[in-house]
Amino acid sequence: MAQTAPAIPTGRAMNIMVALMLASNLLASFNQSLMNIALDTVATDFRISLSVANWLVLGFTIVAATVITMAASLLKRYGIRKVMLFGYAASLVGSLLGVLAFDFPMMLIARLVQALTVGLFFPVVTSVILTLAPAGKSATMLALNSGVIGVGLAFAPLIAGAVLTYAGLRALFFIPLIISIALLVLGFFFLHDIYARENKPVDVLSVGLSFVGLGAFIFGLNEVTHDMLPSLGFMIVGALVVGLFVWRQFSIADPLLNLAPLKHGRFVLGELLMMLGYMGSIYMSLLVPLYLEGTAGYSAFIAGCLLCAPILCYAVSCFIGGRIEDKHGVWPLIPLGFLLLLGSYVAVEFTSARMLIVPMIAFVATSYIGVGLVFPTLKAVDLDALPKAIYAHGSSIHSTLVQIAGSIGSALFVGIMSADTDRLVAQGMSKPDAYASGFSHTLLISIGILAVAFVASVVFARIMRHKKQAATPAPSQS
Repeated sequence: MAQTAPAIPTGRAMNIMVALMLASNLLASFNQSLMNIALDTVATDFRISLSVANWLVLGFTIVAATVITMAASLLKRYGIRKVMLFGYAASLVGSLLGVLAFDFPMMLIARLVQALTVGLFFPVVTSVILTLAPAGKSATMLALNSGVIGVGLAFAPLIAGAVLTYAGLRALFFIPLIISIALLVLGFFFLHDIYARENKPVDVLSVGLSFVGLGAFIFGLNEVTHDMLPSLGFMIVGALVVGLFVWRQFSIADPLLNLAPLKHGRFVLGELLMMLGYMGSIYMSLLVPLYLEGTAGYSAFIAGCLLCAPILCYAVSCFIGGRIEDKHGVWPLIPLGFLLLLGSYVAVEFTSARMLIVPMIAFVATSYIGVGLVFPTLKAVDLDALPKAIYAHGSSIHSTLVQIAGSIGSALFVGIMSADTDRLVAQGMSKPDAYASGFSHTLLISIGILAVAFVASVVFARIMRHKKQAATPAPSQS
């Protein structure tokens, strides 16, 4: 039975809670991007291939995606306070395991525990911010949230690169460890429940189907360039299990992930477009550091410095995009963002092939501006299409699809680059040249994905524009 909803905090209490939510997503984004700049070091230190090292990213996203499917149910059952405090504790334990990790399996376990934080925080924080946002300011608040995540993404490679270069791989985990302790203490005193609690069961079978399905599909995709037939088998099995997960959600009284938002066409169209674009944009956060370290020969610290300004451009453009969407809608904002992404990737292909590092980084920055214009705007438009009662479920679906798209992009791009590098080095090519060849190959694939996304974005934005015009009352005539 549902309990009466607690009072929504106002004034200073609300501001502190919003600040805690934003800080929580800052921690989550830092945890998620912690290894992006470290894959080359991980592969070298543990003497493994890039595709194996990439499991520090893939395993993280699979666990995060699985937990995201549970987030809305856990939020209703336990409330914001318990869910967030558990997330801080998971980040603390995972970070402590990372500090103590002396081999790859233990470091992988540390990352899997850290992933619980992302799986809980991204959808829960979005739901809370939408609930607390003043009328007409939802896009601006979501853009502010995305901007905070962008700041975390921007400073993660800079800070991680410095620590990695001067203190080593395990020292990376001290940063989220300290942040987790601080948020755990603050959250204990200042977090409040704002939703009615419902004593509904968590469907364990759905949890298993989600984890096994996503894990099998992503494993197959990551290895498809190394051993095609078994990998395709894993992908097929994974897709079938995910299909069973979806069927079960519609078949049981208390689904793990309420798929009711998928009945809203605007939400579905926007999410499909988001997945296409995110698969392309994940390229920059994973493959550019590999190029800078493996081909250009920069240290992790210098690579992090070079990436800091471009990702800050993302944080700024998130806020600008949200303000524009609140006032003028999605046309031509979303197509413009995808056009910037597509044009920048073409320019990166040209400059990277000629080792023109400064122009290349400038175009990387332009691509991040495009990402900032697109993703917070799409998220706000998609969630705005839903009734307020299913915001939490829509947010969980959105965050799940982001993780799935990121996993697919990571497995595809890093898997291909790893296979190219191993094959070319075995043929006698130097490691920097092999990295450069793999970078170019995967970049062309990403350009193809973004070309499709740009065309789809034009169609989507025009549909949304016509719907908005149709819904706007005609001016009265005197």
